[in-house]
Amino acid sequence: MAVLAAAGCGERGDPVRAPIDAIAAAAEKRDAGAVLAQLSADFRASDGSAGAEADAQLRRYFAAYESLDVEISEVSIERAARAARATFRADLSGTVRKLPGLEGLLPRSSSWRFEVRLVPEDGRWKVAWAAYDPIENR
Repeated sequence: MAVLAAAGCGERGDPVRAPIDAIAAAAEKRDAGAVLAQLSADFRASDGSAGAEADAQLRRYFAAYESLDVEISEVSIERAARAARATFRADLSGTVRKLPGLEGLLPRSSSWRFEVRLVPEDGRWKVAWAAYDPIENR
């Protein structure tokens, strides 16, 4: 599932980058609820889906993997007064559960390009909109 560049690259400890890192950590734990906690109340994906659809998709995806590793790189953050935009690369790798029909269907690794819009909500930055496209799957 993802953000911004005028002030330069976001570094760890950056409050705008914090939700991106929190989402990556939650994904590694396969914790959909912790991912959703980083989304704004009005979250929308580029396909128009909202939080409930993201929750269902994440739970299905996480259930298919025994383990998952997420590496975030190429982070670029642009800031405005009440919003921020971030772009980044997410490299995922994992062990697919050994269930009939899953092996060979899901990739062991994949790379994605994310663009996210963040807004301040409840005293911290949250992802309000996200778009993502595959770079490669293996």
